[in-house]
Order: sequence, then C-alpha cells, then structure tokens
Amino acid sequence: MSYEELIAQLCEVIKESEVNAQLIYDNAESLEQVINDLEIASHKKDKIVNKISDIFGLLQHQDLHRQKIERVVNFVCEKNDIDKAQYNIAPSAKNIDSSDETLSDDELEALIKQMQA
Repeated sequence: MSYEELIAQLCEVIKESEVNAQLIYDNAESLEQVINDLEIASHKKDKIVNKISDIFGLLQHQDLHRQKIERVVNFVCEKNDIDKAQYNIAPSAKNIDSSDETLSDDELEALIKQMQA
C-alpha cells in the first residue's frame, strides 16, 4: 500500500468520524430536550441526563482518536512531501498535545512502520 492510498483511507475514516460525531451530538441534544419535557421524577431525569453526559464523554474520547489519525496523516504527508491539499484535511489539532494521550514524533514513526508491516 502506498502512502497516498494509506492517507486516502485514513481521511475517509476522519470524515466519517466527523459526520457520525455530529449526528450523535445532535441526537443526544434532542434527547435532552425531550427528557426535560417529560413529567417523570427528577431523580429519573437526572439518571437519564447523566447517561447522556456519559455519551458526550465517550464522544470526546473518540474525537481524540480522530485527532491522532489527523496527526498521523499530516506527519506522513510532511515526511514524504505529499500535498495535503488533495485530501482536504485540517492541520493537526493543537489541543491533542495537552492530552495524556500525546504521541511523540518517534511514536508516530513507529506506528507508521507497524502499519506498513
């Protein structure tokens, strides 16, 4: 598999992830509105809202993984002089560096080599 093919596949994952995340977010927001209109005990409402909050947390975690993929794609493009414009991807997210799940350049290279094996 060439770098270009790898990048194209990863970009498909990124775009699908972004679309799905937005749909999940929109649906969860709609559920919150419906729950607020229900006439049920407040402790039951709180329990449901807490589950929705958990969904948002998982969604945020998934977004960190998407950012890692974007970072790998940008790294591969830079290291191999591949024009990123043809893939219509954003530059690597900056806030991932403040995460506990930060990947160093060496870790990125090792990940890429592992993917090529």
